[in-house]
Amino acid sequence: MAPTAGATTLSGEGRVPGFNVHLSNFDGPFDLLLQLISRHRMDITDVAIATVTDEFISHIRALESSDDGWDLDQATEFLVVAATLLDLKAARLLPSGEIDDEEDLALLEARDLLFARLLQYRAFKEIARIVEERILETEKTFARSVSLDPVFAALLPEVLIGVTPERFAAIANRVLTPKTTPTLSV
Repeated sequence: MAPTAGATTLSGEGRVPGFNVHLSNFDGPFDLLLQLISRHRMDITDVAIATVTDEFISHIRALESSDDGWDLDQATEFLVVAATLLDLKAARLLPSGEIDDEEDLALLEARDLLFARLLQYRAFKEIARIVEERILETEKTFARSVSLDPVFAALLPEVLIGVTPERFAAIANRVLTPKTTPTLSV
C-alpha cells in the first residue's frame, strides 16, 4: 500500500535494516510503529495487524530465499510484539463505558498490564543492545600477561621489613594462643 496524505513516514537516513511496515497511515520500521503506539501518538485501533502480519510473513519468505536465511530471534520478537499488540487492540475495541462491575475493571487492568508488558519488552530489548555493545567493546581489550619490565622494576623502592622470621613466628604464636577467660569472685 502506498502511504496516503497525513501518513506517518520515516526518512531513509534513520532506517534500520530489518522489517518495514507499509500501511495507509504509516510507512517505516516496525520499531518506530511500536514507539508511536507506546507514546500514544498513534492509536492501536488504526493499525491493521493482519496487514502487518502478512507483510512480516512476506519478509520472512524473502529472507528464506536469500543467502542469509531468516533470523529466529527476529521472528520470535515479532510474534511476542504482535501478540501484545493484538491483545491491546482487542482490549481497546471492547465497549467501554462506566465501570460498574469487577469484570470491566479487570479488563481495564488487563489492558494496562498489556501496555506495561510492551514497555517492558522495549526496555529489555534496549538493555540487550547495550549489553551486546559492551561485550563487543571488551572483546577488543586484553589483560597484561607479561611480567614487569626490569627497567620499571628498578624504579620500585625496596621494601624493608624489620621483622625476622623468628619474630614473625613469635607474633603468630601470641596471636593464635587463646586467651584465658578471667574469673570473678563474688
